[in-house]
Amino acid sequence: EALELPSDFTREERSEYELDRLADCELQIRVGMAFDQLDAVRLAVQHRAAHLDHKAKAVKGAKANAAAQVEIKRADQRARVLSTRYNANYDKIQLLRASTANPLVEDVSRRTKDDDLRISSIATPRTLGDKSLTASWIWARVDRGLHIVDIVQWFRAKAAKDRADEAVNKLCAEFRRTCMGYGAYAELWRTAATRCEGGERAYAYKTAAMWERMKKACGVEYDAARKEGVAGELLDHTRVSLASQRFS
Repeated sequence: EALELPSDFTREERSEYELDRLADCELQIRVGMAFDQLDAVRLAVQHRAAHLDHKAKAVKGAKANAAAQVEIKRADQRARVLSTRYNANYDKIQLLRASTANPLVEDVSRRTKDDDLRISSIATPRTLGDKSLTASWIWARVDRGLHIVDIVQWFRAKAAKDRADEAVNKLCAEFRRTCMGYGAYAELWRTAATRCEGGERAYAYKTAAMWERMKKACGVEYDAARKEGVAGELLDHTRVSLASQRFS
């Protein structure tokens, strides 16, 4: 017979049956379980990565490759099973979250997906195309007692974010400089038009209007590319996370 826990009841039922204190106790236990389960998921992902690395470096021949692939598949299945257990526990935490005010709940913020069950090799240098790969969030939820592989993952994720922030800041600066440049050219041609007559004056005004249109079009593109609510003159977009919004 299944044991009924506070998470098996609705919020109204927990209040009616006076299960709020038990719900808080269950929540604390489940939050602790979530960190343990996430640690197990990370270890399983590292285990699978080790098998893949071994296969790429040391396994030769069809028979050996087939045997290695079996181990890789087992490791992959184990990571998925552990991920499923974490997600089931996370769902229970979400059910209990509304009826308690435990600050630790904020540290358990999302479910795991198949794309999260990956890790970059700590022995392989970055190669062309790596910048399009986003590090999994599971490596950001670690304790102070980090293993060397976790430390490498954290620094690689931070370095990737720094590069993305730099790219966004450069792109925003280029938008601003382009708009200013087009505006400057438009003003120069308008100034020149005042000193000309006839066809030359008409041509100068026409050219000035062209540069003005280009300035406005660039401004429209810049406004569309920025995250909503971000000022166009903001020089540092490090805390805006534009890289994950519109720019790529």
